[in-house]
Amino acid sequence: MSIFVDGYTSTHGASLLAIAAASPLSTRQTSKPETVVYWGQNSNENADLAHYCSSTAGIDVIVLAFLYEFGNGIDIPSGVIGEECYISTTGQPQLCNDVASAIATCQAAGVNVILSLGGATSSYSLQSQAEAESIGQYLWESYGNSGNTTVPRPFGDVFVNGWDFDIEVNGGSSQYYQYMISTLRSNFASDPAHTYYITGAPQCPLPEPNMSVIIQNSTFDKLWVQFYNNNNGLDNIPYESCSLGFGGNAPFNYNEWADFIATTPSANAKLYIGAPASTLASNGNSAGAMYYITPNEMAALVSETKGNSTFGGVMLWSAGYSDSNVNNDCTYAQEVHSILSTGSPC
Repeated sequence: MSIFVDGYTSTHGASLLAIAAASPLSTRQTSKPETVVYWGQNSNENADLAHYCSSTAGIDVIVLAFLYEFGNGIDIPSGVIGEECYISTTGQPQLCNDVASAIATCQAAGVNVILSLGGATSSYSLQSQAEAESIGQYLWESYGNSGNTTVPRPFGDVFVNGWDFDIEVNGGSSQYYQYMISTLRSNFASDPAHTYYITGAPQCPLPEPNMSVIIQNSTFDKLWVQFYNNNNGLDNIPYESCSLGFGGNAPFNYNEWADFIATTPSANAKLYIGAPASTLASNGNSAGAMYYITPNEMAALVSETKGNSTFGGVMLWSAGYSDSNVNNDCTYAQEVHSILSTGSPC
């Protein structure tokens, strides 16, 4: 995924990640397929998050991107969410009230809001189990319904519906994320009135170089796999090539992902098709157009995939790119919503 910092967007050759549920081992949900959209790292997106939660937006889950600096001795994650909301390394927020208000509006409209950690930057890495557990507890205290008033709460009394892990760097720290996730989960029972989710955004090659170890040792509820930016494997590393499978690109390896998660604590997780929302979305320039598929192609892909019991819906990177890609008076997110609801684009 891309990181937007100080007025510019920095892109990386790959993509996104994950969230949480209320039981130690979640049961695969049977609800309707969902449209999931990332928001917060594109200067062209609508600055009002609530815009994406209207009854006509076609979005079921919004992922806030990103808290992208943590670990290496820093127990308080920091980052920029949207054009103005900055969360410092002390946890203190600046100009985050509008985002907090919009989160509440979205939740009232039935749209879940997930907070993502990671992204395409090297500013995060875990050094130990103790550090991972400390960060996990802080995330609950500051962003969950913890009732804790002694720590900074960037969104005030508003709390998110879960946490997403878009881990795109390894640095030898992948083995510690399981402790951050288990610490988060250990708090969910203290708020039985609400359901929390742990989600992830792995890239499609298997073994996934940054998240395989995390998935093998953690319970995710939803995994939106990034089926793009990996037509030639990963940065010359000998991992399998994969994509959405159109235009002569690498194969669509959804079934391999279903087989993989069946052997992990995330066996009951839903799998989502992760896709770029425009020809520019995968890497921010025209070279990424090869990874984009049209609404009609997406309809065909969903048709062939929806029969799998793991199928959860479609994830899009990202809201701003969807807004710029309008066909038949529908944004790409609205096209996907129509496909998931009716089988056809707008």
